[in-house]
Amino acid sequence: MDRIRKYDNTKFIKASDKEGLKDAAMHLRNGEVVGFPTETVYGLGANALDKDAVEKIYEAKGRPGDNPLIVHIHDKSQIDDLVSEITDNARKLIDAFMPGPITVIMRKDPKIPSCVTAGLDTVGIRMPVHKVANEFLKLCDCPVAAPSANLSGSPSPTKASHVYNDMNGYIYAIVDGGDSDFGLESTVVDATGEVPVVLRPGAVTKAQIEEVCGIGSGEHTNVDKGETPKAPGMKYRHYAPSAQVEVIDLPDNTDIDMEGELSEEQMKALFEIGKPYIMKTKELIAKDPFSRIGIFCGEEVKDLFDRLNDNVLSSHVEFYVYGRAGDCMAASHHLFDGLRTLDVQDVALILAPGFAGDGIETAYMNRLLKAAGKKGDDTKSSSFARKREKITFGSDSMVTLSVLFVCKNNRTLSAAAEGIFRRMITGEAPYCLNDDRDTEAEIYCESAGVFATDGENADSKMIKAVKDLGIDISFHKTTRALASVYDRNDLIITIKDEQAMDILKAFPDLEGKVYSMSSFLASKGLVIKDDKGRVISLAIPDPEGENELTYDHTAKALEAWLKIMFPYILKELGVMRI
Repeated sequence: MDRIRKYDNTKFIKASDKEGLKDAAMHLRNGEVVGFPTETVYGLGANALDKDAVEKIYEAKGRPGDNPLIVHIHDKSQIDDLVSEITDNARKLIDAFMPGPITVIMRKDPKIPSCVTAGLDTVGIRMPVHKVANEFLKLCDCPVAAPSANLSGSPSPTKASHVYNDMNGYIYAIVDGGDSDFGLESTVVDATGEVPVVLRPGAVTKAQIEEVCGIGSGEHTNVDKGETPKAPGMKYRHYAPSAQVEVIDLPDNTDIDMEGELSEEQMKALFEIGKPYIMKTKELIAKDPFSRIGIFCGEEVKDLFDRLNDNVLSSHVEFYVYGRAGDCMAASHHLFDGLRTLDVQDVALILAPGFAGDGIETAYMNRLLKAAGKKGDDTKSSSFARKREKITFGSDSMVTLSVLFVCKNNRTLSAAAEGIFRRMITGEAPYCLNDDRDTEAEIYCESAGVFATDGENADSKMIKAVKDLGIDISFHKTTRALASVYDRNDLIITIKDEQAMDILKAFPDLEGKVYSMSSFLASKGLVIKDDKGRVISLAIPDPEGENELTYDHTAKALEAWLKIMFPYILKELGVMRI
């Protein structure tokens, strides 16, 4: 189903904004779609009794029509009007777990439109325990059909910012209720028969269900070909980032006291936890020196990488640390945020730990294996561009960082590099610090020339060549590369090797801050080899005085190399995309 952008900007409503909540609830009741928080993940809600409103959910998500929705309520008394039968098992589950992270499937009342249930005669009912969700649903004064508030097939949203990034312009409003408590969707149980059947594992475990119902339970978490799923997440490849996801097996013992200096035995245990990640990362880099890998892991794994002090290895890796390696509850809580965060760093592969167990481990592995594409058909979501919008979600602090490009005269190469890089940093914003995600980062760039005369225009042929890339540098004025210019920048990249060497000879204290394009690539293990396997230096000749075709070729070469370098420059600056 095609997505149609209907709003210039989706309203963003804080939970404390009582009038805003009333406005969002009124619009939902009257046919609009609103994102709202729950204790599991954020939902994308519409009036469950309004067929046209429900269709807007499918449109906003790009969701297949044979994937049923869950109906959310604020009070158990609403259930009688929405279902035609409440079995003994259903009543026991409702009494024991509602409100809470469970969805109970029962026979539906005819008033529920078939588009809510994908044509099935059953409907899933859920009553969130989340305070803001309950308040909002009460204000809506109608049952609310709501799947997770993300693009169909992509990782579910556990923050309001996740919803905004996927849904801005496609829905009326988003209610910000903070981070979700559980981070995985609700347990879905089919209670229409004599035996309860778990269709989707979640925080309410199979063992808990069996204890409450007093009988054994079944499990049916995937569907056969041609079968219509009774619950979300059964048929299609769900929860998947753009990057491929691979499961890493953890050793049996992950309990290491990380305080103080580690003993030899503790170091061996630490190595066993991190070894699979390190070996896989090294294997990928050996095959492709331009590989970028995301690692969703415990703090022990990150600690081991840090202890290796391998600059090349670490430059290819982006980390999301969820807590201690063996803490499946923490991994579950952060899984979707981790997949989303790593995905926007443009990694090709995400490594994530597997967990064995019958409790929350079952729910975690269900989501992780589907994210890895082990089960389920692909949805259409991959065809939708995931454009991040720049919006601040409560950040109280900001740092600024700057990159300087240097060439000979600042009229050709460095002027073009500045324009190209500026478009990149603008297009990929916003950013935050790697080690403090609550601190936003603003990135700037400028350029200079070691023999430049201040105030001259850029080379007219270079202006034209860069304009053909969609970038305007006609306003550029040249700057002489001086100590004051170097001091105000955090990273200095020269176009040619000799320019970096000259700067370091004059200012040796800039060691570690000045690179040529070639030496920067080499420092990250991004080596270029000739047809005989010999390492060669990157050379982008100055086109000054040549024909327009040479300028065009130079501009395109600069753009291509800067695209390769971009994520590594961010890593060098200590920032990441959000």
